[in-house]
Amino acid sequence: MSIGRVRKHRHGVDISWQSFLKAIILIVFMSLFSFFLIQTKNAEFFSIRNVKIFGAEHIDHEIIKKIISPMIDQGFFGVDVDKIKERILQLPWVAQVVVRRVWPDVVAIAVKEKKPIALWNDNSLLSSEGELFAPEATTYPVGLPQLAGPAGEQILMAQYYAKMNSILMPLHSKITRLELTPSMAWGLTLDNGMKLSIGHKDILTRLNHFVKVYPKIVGDRGSDVEYIDLRYPNGMAVRWKPVT
Repeated sequence: MSIGRVRKHRHGVDISWQSFLKAIILIVFMSLFSFFLIQTKNAEFFSIRNVKIFGAEHIDHEIIKKIISPMIDQGFFGVDVDKIKERILQLPWVAQVVVRRVWPDVVAIAVKEKKPIALWNDNSLLSSEGELFAPEATTYPVGLPQLAGPAGEQILMAQYYAKMNSILMPLHSKITRLELTPSMAWGLTLDNGMKLSIGHKDILTRLNHFVKVYPKIVGDRGSDVEYIDLRYPNGMAVRWKPVT
């Protein structure tokens, strides 16, 4: 009986020793795991060493890097890509942006810029989506047509700009400036410097009529014309440049 008790006691000792070893191993593992989690957010060990920017043509890359610099000092695993995305979307030129972490030390930023189709009232740009945005004037693209009109009429003017340019195609001319007054009267300037006053009604009809009679009235003397008034119901008035 005593021998059996000893064996049972020894067996119990073996179980306790195994449990103790398992507990030690678990504690060591948890400690190492906790240490690793802390270090993953330590910029000293997993610092971001490179920021790559794609698709930004009108935005200075150094400006983007300066903006996000405080957001990448937490190391690779501490970078909040959503926060960076939100901040970059506040830049006037940015339409969409994708931000990714690339192992082991890179933040990649892909930017889709807004596409400007016109200069609006000399102080902002009109995008192809009908949005007005105002970046630094030094970043404005060269050669954009100018639209000048009442607040809130930019989409209407962009639509008429496209229709009018289509009508003018036979003359091989384009609109460089389109104006709409508060009383909804239209006027435009062509790329040869010629100015047209169209009025506030039958806009496209009057412009069509102008294109049809242009060869007979103006012909190859387009550079000599200063101003044409299309507001007459049965004709137009031409003002020629003074002869020097």
